Amino acid sequence: MREKIGSKENYEKIGPTAWGVAYMRSLSDIKYAGEIFKELEIKIKPADSAGADYLETIRSSRLAPQPEARFKLINNLLQGNKTDQILEIAAGLSPRGLSMTEDHSLKYVEVDLPEMARNKRQIVERISSRANLERPNLYIEDGDALDLDSLLSAAEHFEKRPISIVNEGLMRYLNFEQKAAVARNVHALLEKFGGAWITPDITLKRVIDHEQESEDNRKKVMVLSGIDIENNSFNNEKEAKLFFENLGFKIERHGFSEASPQLTSPRKLGLTPGEVQKLLQDPVVFVMRIK
Repeated sequence: MREKIGSKENYEKIGPTAWGVAYMRSLSDIKYAGEIFKELEIKIKPADSAGADYLETIRSSRLAPQPEARFKLINNLLQGNKTDQILEIAAGLSPRGLSMTEDHSLKYVEVDLPEMARNKRQIVERISSRANLERPNLYIEDGDALDLDSLLSAAEHFEKRPISIVNEGLMRYLNFEQKAAVARNVHALLEKFGGAWITPDITLKRVIDHEQESEDNRKKVMVLSGIDIENNSFNNEKEAKLFFENLGFKIERHGFSEASPQLTSPRKLGLTPGEVQKLLQDPVVFVMRIK
């Protein structure tokens, strides 16, 4: 049964922030990130001055090593988890599914709200058509992280064996009741299939504070989405760990700095090793399995 929490309309408004992450990924060597962003520049235009202001802020951003490290660390952990069935919740404009399904033995299912999922399907179709790609093992479904029924429906593509569940950049937009709802939905999926939940959405106040030191975009995000991400963040890592443990998970912790040797965006941005270290020292990824 769907959890009636929050406003779906607010989450549809997160599109410009997804555009921002897509732009920052395009500053790296992440496969298909550049192609996705080129399609976005054609397709998505800011609807108002707030959107235009936010996009201009992102173009001058120096935070790109964070989403690059996040993306690459998740990929490393997926490889280590060794499952050939992956569900990405609130997949947005991520190129992970398009890239990983080059291996046709792997099945990848993306879920997002209808408007975002529709945009993503169109983008993937255009890229696939131009590059003559075949992706019969990539599925992009309408769904909602807060709606277990829609997640179970998307998971019908899988066989009854372990899956990896991924989400990145979603839960900073959710309050704590909503975070718990997502966690319970993921727990239900893992009870059915087995496997692990890999998420960097352990947004800590220290990470938010550092982002604001670098560039004052919190107010811009609030204007666009009506969501205050600072109020949705954990005070510290210990608090985050206890939150998920109380929801039935055991946790393996990884720091973004593990992906530091793989980064290419710092060179493009002219960042020093010290500046990169500061960006990566606090964010974490949790790999969670049910107790």
